[in-house]
Formats: sequence, structure tokens, C-alpha cells
Amino acid sequence: MYALLFLSLAAPLIAFRYCYSLWDVPDPAQIAAGQNQTIRLYYSDGVTELARISPKSGNRSSVRFQDIPEHVQRAVLAAEDNSYWDNSGFDVTGIMRAVWNNVTGASGGGSTITQQYVKKATGNEQLSFGRKWREMVLAKKMADTYAKKDLLTAYLNTVYFGRGANGIQAAAQAYFGKDVQRLDVSEAALLAGVIQRPTYWDPDVDKENAERRWGFVLDQMVAQGWLAGRESLRFPATLPRDATPGSARMQIQNQVLAELEELADLRRDELHQRGYRVITTIDRDAQTSAEQTVSTVMAGQPDTVRAALVAIDPRSGGVLAYHGGGNGIGLDYAQSPQEAGTTFGTFVAVAALRLGFRLDTPLDGGSSRMVDGIPFRNPAGVRCSPCDVRDSLQRQVNTASAALTSKIGTAAVADAAYQLGIPHELRGKPTLTEAAGKQPDTRIAVGSGATRVRTLDMAHAYATLAADGVRTSPHFVSQVQDIEGNNRYNATLSATQVMPPKVAAAVTANLPQVPLANGQAAAIRPGVRAYGDEGATAKAWMTGYTRDIATAVWIGADKVMPLKNKEGKDITALGEPATMWRAVMEAYRGGKVHASQTPDPAARPSPPTR
Repeated sequence: MYALLFLSLAAPLIAFRYCYSLWDVPDPAQIAAGQNQTIRLYYSDGVTELARISPKSGNRSSVRFQDIPEHVQRAVLAAEDNSYWDNSGFDVTGIMRAVWNNVTGASGGGSTITQQYVKKATGNEQLSFGRKWREMVLAKKMADTYAKKDLLTAYLNTVYFGRGANGIQAAAQAYFGKDVQRLDVSEAALLAGVIQRPTYWDPDVDKENAERRWGFVLDQMVAQGWLAGRESLRFPATLPRDATPGSARMQIQNQVLAELEELADLRRDELHQRGYRVITTIDRDAQTSAEQTVSTVMAGQPDTVRAALVAIDPRSGGVLAYHGGGNGIGLDYAQSPQEAGTTFGTFVAVAALRLGFRLDTPLDGGSSRMVDGIPFRNPAGVRCSPCDVRDSLQRQVNTASAALTSKIGTAAVADAAYQLGIPHELRGKPTLTEAAGKQPDTRIAVGSGATRVRTLDMAHAYATLAADGVRTSPHFVSQVQDIEGNNRYNATLSATQVMPPKVAAAVTANLPQVPLANGQAAAIRPGVRAYGDEGATAKAWMTGYTRDIATAVWIGADKVMPLKNKEGKDITALGEPATMWRAVMEAYRGGKVHASQTPDPAARPSPPTR
């Protein structure tokens, strides 16, 4: 028994000493020099290049230890490794926690700053015990080889802060336009807070989470006795992100980098270090058509008009085409929450059918009536009497959708939307209610009130209907390969049956059907968020799908206002949005509309009217 106990204790120590003597510690100079390879993005065919992401020259400037203010050092240590000055390069408790999290599927790592530095040096990001073991041994050896202040300096000169900035000096310039010596405590805490998720926690991407992380760093500094109090500190203003005109390719790059950071634990600096090739889900024909049709339709439109387009593969959740429009400074409108308008009428019918209502359930579709104390009216020319659930799917009968919502309850409509793929919250804010825990009011029937969704969400929700009620997870990355062609990451397909196939089939069969040039028929749901009572439109949507592709298009403005096109006419769902929608739907899978053709503005789906 004692012999077994001795071996159980001695074996790890012997292995540790053996590896310690065998493995060489990385040279900090080589680490800094090795982060300059190009990342290549490919279309879904894995052959055709989509984009290249080159290292940003000049975005790394080394500084000396004495040039880094103590409060900057402490902010980073509070965020990443508050026992840095005392540990031996690794933290046993943190490692055990990381191992447990890996086993249980929970999140959270256990790496000290020295281990993070070793991970960057080795370029090994695999979630494995072997990697942790190597990190631990090399971290100890580095701590024995280099002075603590030299290791911290090397870390702060190479760690990635987002915005293409490697190192604390480059980050100070990218976020605040100043040198590291001039950073105050509040600014230092913000930079320290973004290290773990430099893309997601950039204040320009997600200010709410950036503020939470900033507060965490300050609280940790207080707890360590490094800060007397935080009451007088305010969240600092940052410079806008790289203010270059937005393009669809750049927006796809941003989504790819964010996804790899979140799902694969691969940050941009690590991708550059290894020169990875990323195979995306983007279809070449659909994307090329999206870029052409958005450019053609938006040419000459008033400066206030914005657009976004997203197409998704219903079977896998892979994003096939993506265009976030732009406002001249790179804003991605496909990620911008907007009122969904009458496209939400589909979700009302889904909710009713899930509860056992029939398609021929009678409804009051008269115009200009009060439902639950809220006024509703139908679009001009829409009459529905008698009316039923089927009619509410085939036409924008707002009063019928509102009456049905009143019958089944707003919570049922919200739940149907959530099940289809609308997220419960975006950036910490509820999507369908005024506040967490509250129920939406009846205006959810027409996608108004508190309803806020992204173009990506609407494509996702309609893709679930296209897949017979199977919900997948939207994603941009299929796999990541190293320069030798070995797989580093493979996307995992997530598929959940969220409603009976017969419900999805009934909805699909009773939405308006339009023929496409490729011989398929698509189910569509045009929708608007009305402006005033005179028939003007504030936001126009076109959503629709086949079994192979679901596409959502949005046109709106930065504020609620009547939309006018370049001819001074009202923008409607069956106008500009439908033109863009059709071009992408027909370009995918060998349709007759090819990337080299200019989309025909007259080629718009016309749902039946009666």
C-alpha cells in the first residue's frame, strides 16, 4: 500500500523533472516575430479564396517594463492572474478547475499569464490534458529562466487586445489614441477586460458586456488592495473601430473571427501565428449575387436608406450569403436589432397550430379595430371577411393576427419565435419584451412594440420552417486547417426538432408560393413596419425559403421615418427587398440568375390577393 502511495506521488514528479530537462523554453523575441502570417478564408467549396486577412503592419510596439504604469500592470493581473508575483508559473487550483470544466463541458480556463505566454509560443490551442501538462512544465521553466518583470513585459508586448493590436502600447493607441504611459485606471481596466474575448468585448461590439468586464477588473483590483475604491470611476469612451467603409467581405471576416474566438478558442493573433486556412460556409454563387444585387439596388438611393441580407442553409445552419449593408463607417446592419414588422404574423400562426388551432379557425379580419386596447389596421387594399388562420398566413391581415394573438396569448407567440430561432436577448437586452421576466403585448402580432430582431435571426427562424421544424445553429465556419492541411477545428452540427413536422409543413404549404427561375417554388412572407396611417413604410422585409435556402432581406433607416427610394416613391416589401431576395434565391444551386447578370428590378414575387 505504501509502495503504491509512493509511486502515485513520485511518478508525476519524475515525469515533470524529465520533461523539464527535455523541453526548451521559447525565446520571447521569436514569439513576437512569429505572429505575421496571412489568414486565408475560402468559400464552402474549400478551393476558391474568399478573402485574406493580413497582419496589420505597425500594430505592435514594444515598451519597457518601467514604461508600463503600475496601475496598468495591476489591471491586467487582476483580470488574468492575480497571483502572478507569487506563483511558480502555474496555478494547480486553476489547472484542476480547467480540467474539470473540460470534463463537464463548462467554460472557463485555468491558465496563468506565464501559461498563456507559453500557449502563444507553442501555438498549441488544443483543449487537452497533454497541452496543459506541457504548458505547466514550460511555464515553470520559464519562471525559473526569466525574471518575473521580464515575463510580464514580454506578455504585455505580445498579448492580443483586438482591433489588430498586439501589445499594450498598440492597444492604447487603437482604443484611446494615446501612449500606454498616459492610460488612467479606468482605461487600463477596459483594456485588461478585453483580453479573454477581444472581439466580443470590444465596447464598439458589445458595450454592455464590455462594461460588465470592466467592472469585474476594477472589483478585483479593489479586492487585491490595488485600488482604494471605484465609485468615482466612469466607463471610458473609446475611439471608434477602424472607420473604413463597410463591405460584405469585411463583415464576413468579422463574423468568422468572432465565431472562431467564441467556439474554437482561436483568436486572431493565434490564427496569424499559424497561418491557418479557414473554410467558410459561404456559397460563392449566392454571395456574389448578394453583393451584386445589393450594390445595384442601393445605387443612387437616399443616404438614409440601409439594407441587410442573410441566407442560411436550413439543413446545417451554415450562412450561405451575408451582406450587412453599411453607413460609410463599417456598421453591420445584419447584426442590428430592428422591428420585424408583419413578418411576425407567421410566428403567430405557428403558435396557434402548435396549440391545436385549425387553419380554418375563424378570425375577425376587419380593418381599424381595437384588440386588447391597442389599435390595429390592415394595409391599404387588404380585406378579409370572412377570415381564418390560413388567410393570416397568405396575406398581411394585421387585425386577424392580432385577434389570434389575443386568443392564444402573447407568451405563446414569443415562445414560438424563440423555438424557431429568435434569441431571447441580444447584448443583454430582451428581444421581444420591454424587460426580462415581462410578457410582450399584443403588438408582437405585427412585430412592433418591444420586438427587436436581426436580419440573421429572421433568416434563422424561417430556415427552421424550411427544415420541417428542425432548428440548427447559424454559423460561418465549416473547418480550420493548418498549412499542411490538417484539421484544427470542425464545426459541430446542432439540430433540434422544436416543433412537429406537420406544423412546419402546414405553415409552408399555406404561405404564398412563388416560382423561381431554377424551377423551384419558394414560400414567402413579405412584411413591413408601417409609418403613420397613410400607408408609408418605415421598415420593409422580404423573407422566404425553399428546402435548400432561407433568405431574409431588410431595408430601413437609422431612425423611424417614411422610406422613399431614389425615385421618390415608397419602398415596399415587394419592391427593393424582394428584388434582392430573388437574386440570391435563384443564384444558389445552379439557378438561372448568375453572378455576372444584373438583377431585374421587375422580377419581384407577387403573392396572391383576394
